[in-house]
Amino acid sequence: MSDPASVAVEASDMAHLRGDDVTFHRHLHGQLSVTLAGTLRLQTESGWWLATPGNGIWVPPGELHRALYTERSRLINLRFRQGFEQQLPQHCSLIVASNLLTELAKEALAVQRGAGEQLELIAQLIHFQLRKQVLKTDLFVPEGNDKRLKQITGLLREAPACNKTLEQLASLAFTSPRTLARLFENETGMSFTRWRERMRVISSVEKLIGGEPITRVAYDMGYQSASSFTTAFTRIIGMPPGRYLKETFTPDKS
Repeated sequence: MSDPASVAVEASDMAHLRGDDVTFHRHLHGQLSVTLAGTLRLQTESGWWLATPGNGIWVPPGELHRALYTERSRLINLRFRQGFEQQLPQHCSLIVASNLLTELAKEALAVQRGAGEQLELIAQLIHFQLRKQVLKTDLFVPEGNDKRLKQITGLLREAPACNKTLEQLASLAFTSPRTLARLFENETGMSFTRWRERMRVISSVEKLIGGEPITRVAYDMGYQSASSFTTAFTRIIGMPPGRYLKETFTPDKS
């Protein structure tokens, strides 16, 4: 990829296989990743976002992050000239990729690098779209900053079906259950029980989009039945899994 300092925006069509892991790194320039198929899990020092088809993730310059793909995925990466990040969030943010924003990303991909005026206009339109976005928080899992807390949230992220109690987990982090409970409340804004439920439900979205049956996903996430999983999913996402999948793949995002 050429130096984005010479162009307003440079686009790349990216395909990732299931299991691809782009380890922690930083960019000198702002980047927007628009998910077209599969999922993108973007992890930062404070937590992780899940971008499903029709969503995008804005990463400002200098933000340390890691990208993981649990399913075959395709996305468009847009890297912008220095200064583009002005008036945009100074932290990673999940957004809805409207039909217009998605088409602008595709147009940036199609335009030749020599078409400077076209790329300049595309970048300006994307910037306008990003400025008016309402940031999404429904597919974000905070993990806190305390080392003891991050040890536990990281363990559960990698093994969402783990059913260890708060007391058992606290012993692994060499702290007391009361202290660990307080860390969850103070640093994630949720109780341990609510945080684990949220983490499991958002993790399940990746598997559901990959085509796995609801019953199997429920057991993989540590639930005892599909009905208990559906209840938790509806509480966190706002609708049952089947309806969520239908709306994800037939979105109305004018």
